[in-house]
Amino acid sequence: MGSNEKPCRNCEALRAQLEQKEAIVDKYQKIVQSQNELLQDLTQKSPFTSGSSRKQSENFGHLGTSSPFDLNNKVTAPKTRGKQVSKSCRAFIGSITDGIDKETLKKCLEDAFGAVENIDMIPSKACAFADFATQTAYHAAVSEGAVCCTGIALSVERVRRPKPRR
Repeated sequence: MGSNEKPCRNCEALRAQLEQKEAIVDKYQKIVQSQNELLQDLTQKSPFTSGSSRKQSENFGHLGTSSPFDLNNKVTAPKTRGKQVSKSCRAFIGSITDGIDKETLKKCLEDAFGAVENIDMIPSKACAFADFATQTAYHAAVSEGAVCCTGIALSVERVRRPKPRR
């Protein structure tokens, strides 16, 4: 493009969107770095230095640590009735085409956001549901809102549960 030519409106809008996304990614990377530093601080402390640490480790039930994270970096809730309950990391993936299979989608999601445990494809509805292995990967995917897979932009949204009927 020459110096006398003005970029089209679409180009300007796309450039602005790209700059916004880059700013969001920078903020997200700072958050992840802070989380990792906090996790390192938690894991470096001895779990039995005080009575409260022991009580916390019993509440979370994680191999004597006081961290609310399991070994796969999943956020988990305290034990309830002897069972460990993990928060949902299920995302809705929309605009799936016939050319995208389960393995391809899983690879695209893992490359962009992090580990994926399971993919449930619903070809008749052109959508899928992805179970992310960590809250970090799930939040990265949902906050991004999209992923490019084999040149096709797919939407990534949090799962909306239907309201219970009365």
